[in-house]
Amino acid sequence: MKSDIFKRIFLIYAILMLLAIIFVELFVTAAVRDNHIDTLRKDLATQISLLAQQIPSEKTNADNFCRETKHVIGARVTLIDDDGRVVGDSDSESARMDNHLHRTEIEQAALFDTGMAIRHSDTLNYDLLYVAKKINEEAGSSFVRLAVPLREVDKAVNILRIKILFIVGVVLLLTWLVSFWQTDHLKRLLHQITEFSRSLSRGEIEKRLFLHNAGEFTEIADNLTAMSLKLQETIVRSDEEKSRLSVILKSVPDALLIIDARGVIMLSSSSAVDFFGDGAVAGNQFIDVVRNHEFADLVNEVKKTLMSGMTNFRIDFPEEKFLSVRVSPLFYKGQELSGFVAIFHDITQIEKLEQVRKDFVANVSHELKTPITAIKGFADTLLEGALGDKENAQRFIQTIKANSERINNLVDDLMTISKIELGVIKVEKSLIDVTDVFQTIEELFRNKALAKGLYLQVAPAPDVLQITADKNRLIQILTNLVDNAVKFTEKGGVTFGTAQDGDHRVIFVEDTGTGVVAKYIPRLGERFFRVDPSRSRKMGGTGLGLAIVKHLVRAHGWTMRIDSTPGKGTKVSICVS
Repeated sequence: MKSDIFKRIFLIYAILMLLAIIFVELFVTAAVRDNHIDTLRKDLATQISLLAQQIPSEKTNADNFCRETKHVIGARVTLIDDDGRVVGDSDSESARMDNHLHRTEIEQAALFDTGMAIRHSDTLNYDLLYVAKKINEEAGSSFVRLAVPLREVDKAVNILRIKILFIVGVVLLLTWLVSFWQTDHLKRLLHQITEFSRSLSRGEIEKRLFLHNAGEFTEIADNLTAMSLKLQETIVRSDEEKSRLSVILKSVPDALLIIDARGVIMLSSSSAVDFFGDGAVAGNQFIDVVRNHEFADLVNEVKKTLMSGMTNFRIDFPEEKFLSVRVSPLFYKGQELSGFVAIFHDITQIEKLEQVRKDFVANVSHELKTPITAIKGFADTLLEGALGDKENAQRFIQTIKANSERINNLVDDLMTISKIELGVIKVEKSLIDVTDVFQTIEELFRNKALAKGLYLQVAPAPDVLQITADKNRLIQILTNLVDNAVKFTEKGGVTFGTAQDGDHRVIFVEDTGTGVVAKYIPRLGERFFRVDPSRSRKMGGTGLGLAIVKHLVRAHGWTMRIDSTPGKGTKVSICVS
């Protein structure tokens, strides 16, 4: 395309130059020819003036005079009377020639004393110049005409034309060569500039442009190079800003969304995926990502008031979470709203802790209220006169003692959990023999199991006889688990021991008791949670046994799994490695 442009430019200039040269050539040759003819006309007019003095008065033998005169001056001589009759001619017999009265040169001579005409001779095939002059004589006026061929003039003009065309050809060739070289040089410069600009458009900003003998293009090259350097600096700064922003967004633990005025998320922090799922965040409507009407209402409120706002809400996808969000308006141009900045804080743990606190207070109050009420009631009864009734007084005192022990057990369990959570009770693990622990547990619950008609079986795996644990805390774990198993088993029995489960070693406690419905299994281990509250309290449980087990298992760095089938029993497995 660029080559075509240069060809067209060169062709236009060449045509203009050629037209100018043709015009000059025609003008010069015409001027030279006219100058030659004018000079020749003057010479002929002078010769006619000189010849007029030699014309004989008697024109009877005028043809001979004309022939002799032609040999002297070299021009055709014709003598014409005032009536146009030819009386003498050097080239033809005058008697046979036509009347010349209406010849152009004769008519001009009759009017202006001298006349001139150029006529082409078909016979001779060249032009002739005719010059006539009026001569006044005593006998009357007549005309003398001289005629010379213009072959020499045309020959001289043709030679001049050839010289001009030769010179023009040489000049045109030189011009073409210079133009071709200059055009090629410009093409190469423009090609370099074009390639450099394409490199910039492709992002190859490290390149530089250097032009040799560029003339005015040098400034363009310097400007483009300076632009490239400036662009490189700008891109480097932009990349640094993007990297800095990316690091900031990645390091921010809270979810951050930048939303435009149309409600489309333009930018998000990496933690937004943890809050709202693995789906695409940026480029979507915020309501499709944060599916909550309270957040949508807050955004609309901020849009109306142009002031920041906060709210708390709950989401159920991808998991249940409680979030606190602050939405602020975003302005780029004056007070024109450009979008919103939303920062989400995960307050799930805070909400859960608050709920645990409320449940704990309620549960403790509930657990303490029954024994305290019983103690107060029986104490009031004794004070009101029942002390004299020895049989009932003793029963009342036994009830007061049982309820006080229940309160004491509850306080002891609460203190145990608090100490574990506060780190007061430390787990000091060492390599221990599980058979000693199992023997202790068996001795502790043998009589209790026999009293209910249950078997108590120990089943240690031969290849899992030693583990790394805190012996006293392991005994405490198994005590709570076996105690629960015996309490909630009416027939069959309880088995505990060790086993190899794939690559893991486990300690298990398995019973054939009532079992637990599947929906309650995730809640086992919560403080004061009971599947059957009335039965558990009747058996003297505080509702904190599994909570203590859960804390001690976690303190060892172990994991616990509970499998249960209603009516068939429950199995608690603790993975110890």
